[in-house]
Amino acid sequence: MGKVLKTFTNGYPGAVSRSADNVIAAMKNNAGAEIPFGAPVFLSDGEKACELFNAEESIPEAFLGFAVRAADKTPDAYGSSLAAYGENDPVEVLLRGSVVLYFDSNVNPGAPVYIRKSDGKLVVTPGAEGSTVCLPGVTVRTPRDTAHCAEVALTKRNVI
Repeated sequence: MGKVLKTFTNGYPGAVSRSADNVIAAMKNNAGAEIPFGAPVFLSDGEKACELFNAEESIPEAFLGFAVRAADKTPDAYGSSLAAYGENDPVEVLLRGSVVLYFDSNVNPGAPVYIRKSDGKLVVTPGAEGSTVCLPGVTVRTPRDTAHCAEVALTKRNVI
């Protein structure tokens, strides 16, 4: 007889969830490095490209959304080391909808999401004055699972 699963994980970072109302756009990777799945991305080069968070230059108003998984770049098929968009690749960016993200600490549904300037990690509590940036229109939707992933919702399109 088969084993009955009692718990399920939310998925892998960057996995699109609840896809009925998602808006995804493809933009060029202008980061000068790989953009991992689930990473917050910001507008770059006018309105033509996206880049990773830069503590010195990125502003909340330039926040686009999150890099989401492409079907041909799944960790199951290629291994987690290849689970990213390469330099100058087109990046699929979730502009509105729900996505699974990795968090180091526990999260509560309804909490806003911040990015820490020191290391670029996503957190749900603001740090000392000026140490975090609140991502506009992003809230936690589900608690963190055993793989440290939680579902978040982008409730509005921020830039484009």
